[in-house]
Amino acid sequence: MDWDGDGKKDLLCGDSAGQVTFFRNTGTAETSVLAAGVRLKAGGEEIKGVNARYEKGPDGGYHIQSSPGKIIGVYSKIHAADWDGDGLLDLLVGQDGPNEKQDLLFYRNAGPAGAPALEKPVVIELPGPHLSRPSPYVVDWDGDGTPDLLCGTEGAEVWFFRNTGTHRAPALAKGVRLDLKGDGFEKGYRCRIEVTDWNNDGKRDLLVGNFYSINSPGGGKAGGNVWLFLGR
Repeated sequence: MDWDGDGKKDLLCGDSAGQVTFFRNTGTAETSVLAAGVRLKAGGEEIKGVNARYEKGPDGGYHIQSSPGKIIGVYSKIHAADWDGDGLLDLLVGQDGPNEKQDLLFYRNAGPAGAPALEKPVVIELPGPHLSRPSPYVVDWDGDGTPDLLCGTEGAEVWFFRNTGTHRAPALAKGVRLDLKGDGFEKGYRCRIEVTDWNNDGKRDLLVGNFYSINSPGGGKAGGNVWLFLGR
């Protein structure tokens, strides 16, 4: 996205430490040249997650230990979009939160245009279900004129949270799982998403990148796929 408003697409990256890094495009709109990365700040401090420690839960899975007083977690999944309707690109970060219901953060951009200034994060509480390391994507999915929220997950799932509020004051309805089917799609995980009109038919299509690993007697293998789901 064009993060600094100079008409050229830059690059933002999350990482396993919960950080967000900005790579400015010092080239042209046609030929990108990325400068050295700079850690983004919010409220005057670098965005950085907790020193995560995991413990085995009653369900048999491993969960990050609670960190009272902390909000920023680890494994940041990012999407830049105007979430509050003020015309500026904000930052949404999905994560493995340090506490319950802190898996999605909203960093408001206080501007001005061309000089992003992120405020301290605010937790976006998803109305259910709980998602593992959600990967957020803001888009008007139902075509009603207000931006909704899609979230990829660590499983083979993508969830739709309809905005029942307004652009200036979003309010999310309970999540609905998208009906995504493909030969072997359910065997992958860590879904990351992009919405585009892939075949130029005027409908929203969905791209889902994921990861897979297979253990077999002859040795395991791992890889990834990009899945295309065309809008109907």
